[in-house]
Amino acid sequence: MRISHQKTTRTPATGASPDMSALWGTKSALKPSGPQPRGVWFKESRFALFIHWGLYSEAAAQWRGKTYYGIAEWIMCRARIPVKDYEKLAKRFNPEEFDAKAWVRLAKTAGMKYIVITAKHHDGFALFKSKASRFNIVDATPFHRDPLKELAEACRNEGLKLGFYYSQFQDWHEPDAAGNTWDFKQKGDFDKYLREKAIPQIEELLTHYGPVALIWFDTPGSISHEAATTLRNLVNRLQPDCLVNSRLGHGLGDYSTLGDMEVPLTAPNGLWETVDTHNDTWAYAGYDHNWKSPRELISRLLRVAALGGNYMLNIGPTGRGVIPPESAEILRQTGKWIRRNTDSLYGTSASPLGLQPWGCSTHRPGKLYLHILHWPWDGEIWLHGLRVKVHQARFLVSGRNLKFFKKSASLCLRIPPMPPDHPVVVIVLDIDGTVKSTPPGLYIYNGLVNQFEAPFAKLKCCKVKNRRWMEKFGDWHTTDLVVQWHNGSSAEWAFSAIKPGVFYLFADYECLPSAEGSEFELTLGNTTWTFPVMCTGSRDYNRTRIRHGRLGMISLHKAGKYRLMIRAIHLKAKGAFALKKVALEPMEMRGMHENQ
Repeated sequence: MRISHQKTTRTPATGASPDMSALWGTKSALKPSGPQPRGVWFKESRFALFIHWGLYSEAAAQWRGKTYYGIAEWIMCRARIPVKDYEKLAKRFNPEEFDAKAWVRLAKTAGMKYIVITAKHHDGFALFKSKASRFNIVDATPFHRDPLKELAEACRNEGLKLGFYYSQFQDWHEPDAAGNTWDFKQKGDFDKYLREKAIPQIEELLTHYGPVALIWFDTPGSISHEAATTLRNLVNRLQPDCLVNSRLGHGLGDYSTLGDMEVPLTAPNGLWETVDTHNDTWAYAGYDHNWKSPRELISRLLRVAALGGNYMLNIGPTGRGVIPPESAEILRQTGKWIRRNTDSLYGTSASPLGLQPWGCSTHRPGKLYLHILHWPWDGEIWLHGLRVKVHQARFLVSGRNLKFFKKSASLCLRIPPMPPDHPVVVIVLDIDGTVKSTPPGLYIYNGLVNQFEAPFAKLKCCKVKNRRWMEKFGDWHTTDLVVQWHNGSSAEWAFSAIKPGVFYLFADYECLPSAEGSEFELTLGNTTWTFPVMCTGSRDYNRTRIRHGRLGMISLHKAGKYRLMIRAIHLKAKGAFALKKVALEPMEMRGMHENQ
């Protein structure tokens, strides 16, 4: 069976770290031609568990006495471990404390609706019994059990769906796949790898474990359209209801997977997901205790849900099969909050209100749910452009009613000085029908920090770019920036003030050494002044460094419409300045912080 006439294009290992963002491929997915019942469960789920587990969990980010900081599942590549040495990890990989029922119960307790686990990562080790390769957990380890069979049974018993991660392009164990440049110097025969390992193993996953919710492909790299289509057709033939993510490549997925750890400001088209990790690595690393708190997880989940996406959160069990207890406890606390506020999450749709200074929102017919991520100190929450009759406003958990009034096209809710729930308060509005809203634009809130982000600016002779970089290896950070500035370039935000106020103005920007001291002009109404930008450092290792600089104080003397513009008047270097956002912080809030 000849598939693609494709030779393997190898990716560099450490020394020159692979461009992982390029390996992810395009975010694009198939455009639905009509109603897609296959994706209904996905759209309604909102929250899922990702599990990275394999031989790399046994290594725990260490090799021969050296700790490799960064994502631990890449230890074979980063330490350039020869295949014959990496295989020895299998002889000591014996996760006797693995308990599929406990893992699935934890996911369910945390409020997750489906699980995706690494059936085979880039190291080529299969976490299931495979006739296609003896490099698998049943044949190569003393464990001799198939954890995927146990997880599949546990998921069925608990009512959760199960999906499998499969690395289709990279396989560092095989000379004919991509990725291993330290053992295999010559180009391999990718068709042979697909025919003899990848396709047979995907067939095993789709035929031995009952209904599979999705196949989660990764790093398509330079895989051919023909090879990707072959894999897509294979999934369709064996399990027609099984979804495929966009990292299959060539726009052939059912839904889009964003970049690792990317929580966007605006909604992508169609079905989509954000994949995030609980700490800074995906697989277990003994050194990494940087767990996101329940508040961080809930906030990121809600921001994704408010834009219509799913949030898949990763954990990395140890080589013994134990989920780190700190991670497990935080998941349980997250689940407690979700159970109190479940109506505001599952089965909801993206809100036309978008992200707001106070937080975000979701809706379903007859209900609008406000997730208050930032509690206004002045006791008011404003909704602008809402074109629907509101019958009642109340806290979702306690049911306590809130007073509200309309002013022109805006609705104001009166709230108490302190939030009645933790870590996020949900307010539900009982409305007529579905939410209708005219684009509200930007509004200044006197009781909150107001952030004007790059994607919402009107630009002249510059543009918005989504930039990614790694802190530690694989620890991805993403932001939107206004780039390609020239003298005369400008970014402008139109906004409305609800009432008069005095604000401190901040700018978040990157300035490379060559642009140090470049001059910009700020204009707000009849007020204009100039300011210099200060160096934020060099872009070593392609990292972006952002300065949060206070530019001065501005006064809005009355309610009404305003325009704030930042214009370059003397740039000292091209391509050396980027603007992330501007922020207006009420002077009273700054005083409150200083008195604490």
